[in-house]
Amino acid sequence: MSKAVYNPLSREQEDAVHLESIRILEDVGIKVTSHKVLSMLKGAGAAVDERSQIARISEAMVKEALSKAPKEFVMAARDRQRDLRLPATDRVYGVNDGQPTDVWDIDRQIKRKSTIHDLIDLTLVCDAMPEVDLYWPEVVATDLPPDVSNNHEFVASIFNTGKHMQHGAGSVEDARFQIEAAAAIVGSEKELAKRPIISITHTPITPLRYEEGDIEAVVEFAKAGLPVVHLSMAISGSVAPVTLAGTVALVNAENLAGFVISQTAKAGAPVLYSSESGPMDMKTGVFLSGSTEGALINSAGCQMARRYRLPSQVGGTAASGCRPGYEIGYQKAISALLPAMAGADQIVGIGGFERSGCESVEQVVMDCELWRNILRAWRGIDVNKDTLAFDTIARVGPGGYFMKDTHTLKFFRKENLLPKIAMLPPPQDSGEEPIKLAARREAKRILAEHRPPEIEKDAARQIKDILRKYDEMAIKASVPTDYLRF
Repeated sequence: MSKAVYNPLSREQEDAVHLESIRILEDVGIKVTSHKVLSMLKGAGAAVDERSQIARISEAMVKEALSKAPKEFVMAARDRQRDLRLPATDRVYGVNDGQPTDVWDIDRQIKRKSTIHDLIDLTLVCDAMPEVDLYWPEVVATDLPPDVSNNHEFVASIFNTGKHMQHGAGSVEDARFQIEAAAAIVGSEKELAKRPIISITHTPITPLRYEEGDIEAVVEFAKAGLPVVHLSMAISGSVAPVTLAGTVALVNAENLAGFVISQTAKAGAPVLYSSESGPMDMKTGVFLSGSTEGALINSAGCQMARRYRLPSQVGGTAASGCRPGYEIGYQKAISALLPAMAGADQIVGIGGFERSGCESVEQVVMDCELWRNILRAWRGIDVNKDTLAFDTIARVGPGGYFMKDTHTLKFFRKENLLPKIAMLPPPQDSGEEPIKLAARREAKRILAEHRPPEIEKDAARQIKDILRKYDEMAIKASVPTDYLRF
């Protein structure tokens, strides 16, 4: 399992959260607006009220689902060297943020509506940054017809990254499009099940509501053998209890319900436990992204995932601040560090700010600098004969100096994190922070030089044909794909 050195819950508290979650599912139930999924749950033993669309899920159903869910699997990538094995053991996997309708303009330094070309720029930068292990389309292409933009965002992204790609699917048609397009890359849907290069997030409407299109897309992905992230976005004091414990219990119940649905659709369907939750600001009513309380809730989610021996993807590297700077920095640090130390397998948030309402290529680069520090803290202290360094201490002796010793030369790069864009001297002709200027330069360099792994020409043509077919189904017209390089 992923290494954990921080448990926000005692064993007794963990037991209490689990039991309360079961009580929620058995006594309160979940609302499912899909007749197909309600019927499926009823056939599996749930007590279903067709009129209210409420399904009450028993503890036995939860136990059965947890026994069927795979404890280990691979989130594959177009570039096989970027495959993600779960649970994570060598590091916590970093994931970029998404998917708002605003972007930070790198040249004008203002917020504006995002376009398909902004999405491509963000994809390229994330593909180039080794700290981003899994990619999901970072912004909405607001310049494309909304009925088909989700599919075009998927294609623009998968053409421009070799990493595992995760997206959302709001309908069976969305799910089928993604499955068909990804299958064109790997050869067939059967091969895709063996090497799942895509996954989706499913977010219930907290509290405990599962919408028809979204949940039917989950069933489609489960049947295809593709990973689903069951993402609870509970807001304490708004759509969840104001108490952290109550929010954690609700998050856990929503995840357990999602697992039951996935495993009922197909036993052995890969799933991830997920929470991107936090409190509401009682003064303004907005979600406090990057808060300490949110980090605690998400860390508790990591602990519950480990209880069930399932991988987790949680929110972190998050911020409510509206402009890159100190406020964003401290919020991202605390929201990423706690879940990393609590055993998260994947942490989402690189590149976003303003409550995930705006994305920035510069912020991606700065967040990757932060992420390196998070991973260094997670790695901890390596204690062995060589690192304890008795022979070195004896050789240098009292009052000596270690910098010139061969032991220092051997270990300094491994032991000490060397900054890439931080701790630079301030330029004389600018009032901006040096790290922001360095990040901007690096982002522009990547956009000028980086090229992602190419998709084979036959597969690329097939994907364009599939995209055209789904465009015609949705809007009776095809949208130009001149934004694609290939």
